[in-house]
Amino acid sequence: MYNMDEIVERLGLTGEREAALHVTLLRELALGQPVTVERLAKSLNWTTDEAELVLEKLPCGTIEYDGQGRLIGYGITLRETPHAFVVNDQTLYTWCALDALMFPIVIDEHAQVQSPCPHTNKPVTLTVTPQGVLLLQPEDAVVSLVSVAAEGDIRSAFCCDVLFFASRQAGEAWCRDKPHANIVSVQEGFELGQRIAHLILDRARSH
Repeated sequence: MYNMDEIVERLGLTGEREAALHVTLLRELALGQPVTVERLAKSLNWTTDEAELVLEKLPCGTIEYDGQGRLIGYGITLRETPHAFVVNDQTLYTWCALDALMFPIVIDEHAQVQSPCPHTNKPVTLTVTPQGVLLLQPEDAVVSLVSVAAEGDIRSAFCCDVLFFASRQAGEAWCRDKPHANIVSVQEGFELGQRIAHLILDRARSH
């Protein structure tokens, strides 16, 4: 139903330098401010030209920029989405539920997550740490996962249908006309995210 390697590939993270850029950019974005290419390059100990070259090679739609050309999103985003992601009192957002479950591992921080169930509009809240999920409410909340569509950027091909639901019943009701979707527990979603996060981190360390 869903393929970890395919998700990583569509994020543009098959190479070591791409993974290193992603990890570094996520950690910079977690500070709550737009990131210039110059600042990103300095954090990576690269030249600006090197950073720009890697950014240009990423699949279309994987990086968000503001009007000044600064980076503001790559899974974690400064632009509001349904998935609030609070780190060290900074209100950030993620593109999808899986991002909210896996990026605390990448940035090595705790995050308070809140996202409305798209079927009932009830809020799903949880704390995600690098080690696991805490304080999940409702306790029977679930996550939808989908196969990555052949066309479109990662957000339209995957993220827009990867959501939190207040219950399995709500998730399954939402999935009835979506044969590409599957409902899993939040713990199962975290475990998938954990595998992806460690794959990205291992590649980043190798660059």
